Amino acid sequence: MSAKVRLRRLQQLVLNPRFLGLEPLLDLLLGVHQELGASDLAGDKYVADFLQWAEPIVARLKEIRLQRDDFEILKVIGRGAFSEVSCFREERDVLVNGDRRWITQLHFAFQDENYLYLVMEYYVGGDLLTLLSKFGERI
Repeated sequence: MSAKVRLRRLQQLVLNPRFLGLEPLLDLLLGVHQELGASDLAGDKYVADFLQWAEPIVARLKEIRLQRDDFEILKVIGRGAFSEVSCFREERDVLVNGDRRWITQLHFAFQDENYLYLVMEYYVGGDLLTLLSKFGERI
């Protein structure tokens, strides 16, 4: 296999959302930059070189990525618990890959320094947990 073919296959694989995807790679770069920049390792020559190389890329990515201000918030219909959420990837994967007949469609997922945002279809009627608590066994 030639280097040209190998590189094309690698690019297709990495950019494929079912394998990894561009957004998770960008999130990884931003996360590594942020964590290394705030750690004791930032003084290491190789880490400092990486941080210096990545800084203009990270600044540009932060500039052009989706933000909360890109959306008009009409009404807050729910909030997550104010604790650490450990299964957000599973929830995102269900929203992305779930059966459209039963799962609300996820349009965008992004985060800022404080929050993770999931932009989904809006359906009148509330969520299943609220309905179960309200109607119990009658559903």
